[in-house]
Amino acid sequence: MKFRNDNLFTFFALKRSGHHAVMVWLAYHFSLPVFVLNNIKPYTDPYLTTAFNNNWDKESDWLVHIDVEDVEPIRNVHKHCLMISIQDFDITSLKDGRDFIWERQRTIGESSKLFNILFLRDPFNMLASRLHKPGLVPKLIDNSEILDMWEIYAEEYLGITNFIKSKIAVNYNLWFSSIDYRKQLSEQFRLAFTDAGLNIVPKCSGGNGSSFDKNAYDGKGNQMKVLERWKVCKEDKRFHEAFRERHKLANLYRKIFPYDPELESFMQAIGI
Repeated sequence: MKFRNDNLFTFFALKRSGHHAVMVWLAYHFSLPVFVLNNIKPYTDPYLTTAFNNNWDKESDWLVHIDVEDVEPIRNVHKHCLMISIQDFDITSLKDGRDFIWERQRTIGESSKLFNILFLRDPFNMLASRLHKPGLVPKLIDNSEILDMWEIYAEEYLGITNFIKSKIAVNYNLWFSSIDYRKQLSEQFRLAFTDAGLNIVPKCSGGNGSSFDKNAYDGKGNQMKVLERWKVCKEDKRFHEAFRERHKLANLYRKIFPYDPELESFMQAIGI
């Protein structure tokens, strides 16, 4: 069989979960060029619905620009590394067995190595980042709806459900804070470890980067307080109400993420 892609990484993530940072870190494990189809629409041709044309990194020249008006040459070229992200996607729809990529063999092509990655950030920092996202508020910013979706992803992360087959579950909080965890991930992806891409702040979301810091920390991304974003919202009535009575979410959070005494105090204060 002839493979169009040596490595295909598919990220399932909720918006503002930090997955773009991990995708850039992962991309730095490969020689150039790296191909990225970001935030594709499910059940479509991903080359025609990618949300931005690879506008990451310093000068955006290490990724191949994809022009949807002339996509076929890029589609058909052999790729050492292709990454796809699908965001705010209800993974329970995968239970019917239908491929979320339309005509995969024709549109994406066959891949020698396939990695399905379920991505999870803690719900408190994720929601804080969504609430502070620059520009237009995403459709799923509705607090109740997105936290329902977070619970679905958390149960998949824990293996309570198995909608995504042969997946690697990635914990953003641990990825950010632990070099040992990043080394473990590199090994799972069958790659020689490097942290060369750790401090890059990708210029996604219209070039805005982080919800809080934009691109101010590009080159020193590990100094960003991404595990403390929730503190900006801890007195916000909307934030309190979003998590009130979320006992299931609190239990899932405690099973997945390291103990944080300040967050634990906040959860107890609102009764979860």
